[in-house]
Amino acid sequence: MNLATGIGPLDDRIAGLRRGGTYLLTGGADTAKLAFLLQFLDAGLRDGERVALLSGAAPEDVLEQAAYFDLDLATHWHNGRCVLLGFKGDYPRRVLHAPDPTEAFEELARLIGGPVDRIGVDPGSFLWSTRAGTAMAHGFSVWAEGSGATVAASVAAGLDDRPDPSTEWVSQRAAGVLHFARLSSGLHELDVRRLTPPVELPGPISLELVAGEGLVAPSGRIERRSSDRRADDDGAVLLLELGTAVPDDLARWLGRDRRVERVDDAMALLRRLQAEAAVGLVCLYGERSRTDEAVELIRTARPLTAAPLLLLSDHELRSGDRAAALDAGADDVLSDGIDLKELDARIRRARESARPTPVQEADDGPVPVDGLLDPEEFQRLLAERIDAADSLFSVIYFEHQDIADLGAVLLDSVRAESGDLVAPVGTGFGVLLHDARTQQAEAFLHRVQATLRQRGQPATVRAEILSNQAQADRIRSLTGA
Repeated sequence: MNLATGIGPLDDRIAGLRRGGTYLLTGGADTAKLAFLLQFLDAGLRDGERVALLSGAAPEDVLEQAAYFDLDLATHWHNGRCVLLGFKGDYPRRVLHAPDPTEAFEELARLIGGPVDRIGVDPGSFLWSTRAGTAMAHGFSVWAEGSGATVAASVAAGLDDRPDPSTEWVSQRAAGVLHFARLSSGLHELDVRRLTPPVELPGPISLELVAGEGLVAPSGRIERRSSDRRADDDGAVLLLELGTAVPDDLARWLGRDRRVERVDDAMALLRRLQAEAAVGLVCLYGERSRTDEAVELIRTARPLTAAPLLLLSDHELRSGDRAAALDAGADDVLSDGIDLKELDARIRRARESARPTPVQEADDGPVPVDGLLDPEEFQRLLAERIDAADSLFSVIYFEHQDIADLGAVLLDSVRAESGDLVAPVGTGFGVLLHDARTQQAEAFLHRVQATLRQRGQPATVRAEILSNQAQADRIRSLTGA
């Protein structure tokens, strides 16, 4: 007997999912996999079933996003028909790290607290990609089949992207694999890669993610990205600040390859876009409290430009805010301490999705360096970075301490492929982190301390973090650059 997924176009195509089967949802970030799971669980609740969701998001964030799609999971959460478990918080860490799969899934069954008809896992890889290897994936498959529930689990990547052995194990035993993709038009595409029993599949299913409805058939409204406009790679970066100033290091990084044009308010931004002048990127940077305003501005600005449109914040945004911004037409959302390497990759992806044919970008990045550098070479390269007006980096100076193999620990912790460098400097060590803001330098220091603890070494190290040209004199005095 089949059951409805709650996604109308999919149910019309495949007549629902096989009851008791396990289904894998694949696709990149922001491809509506969580929306699918929420509708899948809501459809079960409407049929009088008991359901459970195991998620990396906090319960309050899950309920908020469900409410955004007008799905009332909160009522059923309170009456016990909808169980919400988090990988953080009330989901014990021992389940994630248990070496014995049987023990782990017995604990999971106990936490669910009785029979359920549907189970969602987002992302599933958190559950089976553990130190137990494929044994945990096998344990998951056995547990899912023995639960009697219909299980849908997401993976934050496509299966064409060389899945890890654990994910491949789950995929081979799943009753179906559904692949999600987000199109440049703002629509979503669902491709049924495999289904048991098989059904005739004439092609991918187009879906639209709509506030108050969730994933539905496209409405036929005009696409947000106008076909007669194009993203001009030589255009300016339009930068609007909402409630807080853009940090200097971020603004400087955005202006490395093009002119940054700051606008005073939302109307100034819209007038600039309506003028159809060359615009290569639109960024809205703001506080969490201004997210609703940002979403409405994105909705208004989207038909006016084909340039990538990003919502940025160094504050942590809620999952519901991210979903609202993407549904309004944003190409991407980055928050909670913006990593410049990730931002660069997201911008490139957004630009390519706006082009008829992706353009291969020139590789003019730093040359990877392996091993500890000679001090003089380190000083020379660091001096070049300081003298380059558009260079952004952080330096950490580690004072000499009685810590065995500190240089090796530092070298293992850097991103050599990104141009990060380590060298003996004076009586200590210098580390240059390319394209790194202060937040990333602090994270690097925490990684070093964690590694030292694992090796039984003193975890407290005397180190000084220095940021870019703003502290150039101090950098030169410590390193001799």
